[in-house]
Amino acid sequence: MIENISLANVASYRDTPVILPKLSKHNFFYGANGSGKTTIFRVIADELSHPSCPVKWKGGTKLEALVYNKEFVEKNFNPSTELKGIFTLGETGDNVVTQIKACKLEIDNLNTKIKAYKKVLSGEDGNGGKQAELTTLEGQFETKCWDFKISRSKHCAHTVF
Repeated sequence: MIENISLANVASYRDTPVILPKLSKHNFFYGANGSGKTTIFRVIADELSHPSCPVKWKGGTKLEALVYNKEFVEKNFNPSTELKGIFTLGETGDNVVTQIKACKLEIDNLNTKIKAYKKVLSGEDGNGGKQAELTTLEGQFETKCWDFKISRSKHCAHTVF
C-alpha cells in the first residue's frame, strides 16, 4: 500500500512539490483535464523514470502497481481490424491475433470442404448426388431380389413342404 507520494518537476507539478499524504488502500482521484491525475498514475507505474517524485510504500515494501488508464488500454487491449468482435488482452496480443487468424482460416477451409462434400452427397440442387445414387441402387437391388424370389417360386411350385 502507498502511504504518500511527493510530486515535483513533472508535468503539471512544476513549481512547488505537492505531497499526497495519508493515502489508504483504495484512493479516488478526480479533477479537471490537465489537473495531474494521469501524472500521479504514471509516477506510481514507473517510479524509476520519476526520481523527483518519491513514492513511500507502507513498511518499505513496494507492491506491483497496476494502473488502469488510457495508456493501459492502448497497450493491453488489441482490437482486431479483420475479426469483428475480437480483441486480445495483453502486450503479446499480436501472437494471439495471429493464432486466431490461422484458426479462422482453418475454419473457412473446413467449411469449404463441408460444402463440397454436401454437394457430392446431395447434388447441386439437393436432390441428386450419392444419396440419389443410393436410392436408385436400393430400388434396383430390391427389384432383383423380388425377381429372384419369383423365379425360384415358379421352379419350386410343385414342391410340398
